Amino acid sequence: EEIHGEKSPSIVAAERYHIIIDIVEKVQKIERRRRPKALEVLEEATTHKVVGYIILAGVMVFTFVGVFRIGDVLIEWIEGGMGIVREIIFGALEELGLPPWINLLLEEGIVEGIVAGITIAIPYILPFYIILSILEDSGYLPRAAFLVDNLMHKIGLHGKAFIPMLLGYGCSVPAVLGSRIMETWRERLTLGLVVVLIPCAARTVVILGLVGRYIGVECALLLYLIDLILVIFVGRVAYSKLPGRPYGLIMEIPPYRMPHFKTILWKTWFRMREFVYIALPFIVLGNVSITLLEILGAFEFINEVAMPFTTNILKLPPFAIIPLIFGILRKELTLILLAQIAGTSNFAGILTPSQMFTFSLVTMIYIPCIATIAVLIREYGIKYTLFIIILDILLATILGAISAYLGEFYLYSLKIYLGFN
Repeated sequence: EEIHGEKSPSIVAAERYHIIIDIVEKVQKIERRRRPKALEVLEEATTHKVVGYIILAGVMVFTFVGVFRIGDVLIEWIEGGMGIVREIIFGALEELGLPPWINLLLEEGIVEGIVAGITIAIPYILPFYIILSILEDSGYLPRAAFLVDNLMHKIGLHGKAFIPMLLGYGCSVPAVLGSRIMETWRERLTLGLVVVLIPCAARTVVILGLVGRYIGVECALLLYLIDLILVIFVGRVAYSKLPGRPYGLIMEIPPYRMPHFKTILWKTWFRMREFVYIALPFIVLGNVSITLLEILGAFEFINEVAMPFTTNILKLPPFAIIPLIFGILRKELTLILLAQIAGTSNFAGILTPSQMFTFSLVTMIYIPCIATIAVLIREYGIKYTLFIIILDILLATILGAISAYLGEFYLYSLKIYLGFN
């Protein structure tokens, strides 16, 4: 203490720190900060609170624009090949000398049903499932769920609900089954109410094959925007009316990985085979039923009975009710049967742009297909399934009527403008 001029505890502590510093200087290694790897940059960007949402919006737009563009190219290729096949089959049937009504049933019912199912539906369903498989296999979907967690809480759900909702763009059946991942009955019912409103691949066929092809991809995206607003509205109402409270999100986010080509093909086929084995027979069955109704002369009666709804409320041609009725089998049937009843696949010759938009809007929202109804009954019971069906029909009717009257108002205003100029 006399030498250092300090108290002994302070001197001992200082010496200890001096020894520690000497040891640290001898053993520590100072490395330059390494540059982050590409996957680490991607990880940070896709979960960022600002950049992540921009990437998510870009992925969604790319998905639907990509499906539309690829679908248009595939339609041109497939229509050319199927046109040749159709001519060969029709020629062979004529040589058999069958009675006219049987010939009509085979040609218009079975052959045209298969051709229409392949040329109208597959070009849009196939690229969508491929893109969905890539997003799923790469590990991006859980990150998207993490991003939208706050938004999902606004409608009484959490980010985990985003995955069944995204699956709903492929098919409503796995989307409804996916509601099982929710922890409470309140969350399951809320998710069930909204996933059936999401346009599945079959409804995407109608939207892109009618609105996207004849009016423009911008109007097709407008339909998706309307649907998104409707989903948020229904979810918000369910959130405020159903008892209970939302729960937080706990989920594992897997690392990014390069999608495997073989896995993508397997997943795409796994989803496509449901269309090949189930939807295509339904399309043919619907086509045959329509042809039988045509042979029996039942169209006029059905059209006349439904005319107050079809023409007065929705401002659609009277024959549009038949595809809407049979659309309960499969949603893509509405577009395919519309072509058969009208006798042409050039929809610009039978529908105005306003009618195309209204028809697609109603098809997008109204009663779920029969497979989805069966799953809804199994998951929620008959009472809640009937409630969901009635709600969807009411929403489709209200929005369809608004769309029809706005379309008429626009055309009326345009005529006045052209008349004065």
